[in-house]
Amino acid sequence: MLIADLPTAPWQKVGTDLFHLHGKDYLLVIDYYSNYPEVAQLFSTSAQSVITHMKGFFARHGIPQCVVSDNGPQYDCGEFSEFAKQYGFQQITSSPLYPQANGQAEKGVQIVKRLLKKASDSKPDPYLALLSYRAASLECGASPAELLMHRKLRTTLPHIPKDNDDKNNNKLTDKRMRLKHRQKMNYDKTVRCLEPLQEKDVVRIEGLDFWARKATVLSEVGPRSFVIKTENGQVLRRNWRSLLKTEDTENHTEETESEQQDEAVQDVQHSELPSPSPMTETLRRSTRPRKPPERLIEQG
Repeated sequence: MLIADLPTAPWQKVGTDLFHLHGKDYLLVIDYYSNYPEVAQLFSTSAQSVITHMKGFFARHGIPQCVVSDNGPQYDCGEFSEFAKQYGFQQITSSPLYPQANGQAEKGVQIVKRLLKKASDSKPDPYLALLSYRAASLECGASPAELLMHRKLRTTLPHIPKDNDDKNNNKLTDKRMRLKHRQKMNYDKTVRCLEPLQEKDVVRIEGLDFWARKATVLSEVGPRSFVIKTENGQVLRRNWRSLLKTEDTENHTEETESEQQDEAVQDVQHSELPSPSPMTETLRRSTRPRKPPERLIEQG
């Protein structure tokens, strides 16, 4: 398990994703430091609609230094790249077919979906459901709102007022990092270590045909994310987990392919030669002496 770097301040690094619920599309942006979610309903899933709502979030909390997203068409396009350049933030995309690389946003989607579903079933205000989550304490002892805004949010729930005490951010950060390391230790108990991949390594790609396709590693473009080239010349990007290193080398693969082609040509040549009929091989003339019937002898 690869531990993501924990930002040192709120709203430095955010994750974003789209999700669908009850026939409606939503945009989620969540802060990596505080787990504070921002949600907006989308009437269009175009890149322009996503950018417009994200501008509203950035006007409220400031422009983050880094935005992590998947490779959806709303994020992997020229409009979003121009938006990142104009606002001056770095865009990081996760590996295709590997949503865990954008795990913060995926976890935020699960939380917000659960809140909206409960709000829809029991008919309360969905905004109050979001407010309750933002004001609830996390495992580290502080709420997302406290981590983001350094203050408690007033909600409809009764609470005992307490004197505001100064908290040491370094101690809080250390405590959260210990929690992350504990999660890593528990996760790594059930996984195996993968072989390191280098340029020109021959790998097999995970898919519906179960590691049947071969490819060659071209370069590493991110943490555990590689650009590979398949046997038919297709260039793909996959996560380390979706690649299985083989003992073959690039030269050996080429030799094997040429040998297979030669064998195929020989098979075709042999197939074009006329093969003897099985009937001609099995039929033969009998060597037993022939004796004519007695009636024919008497007539002679």
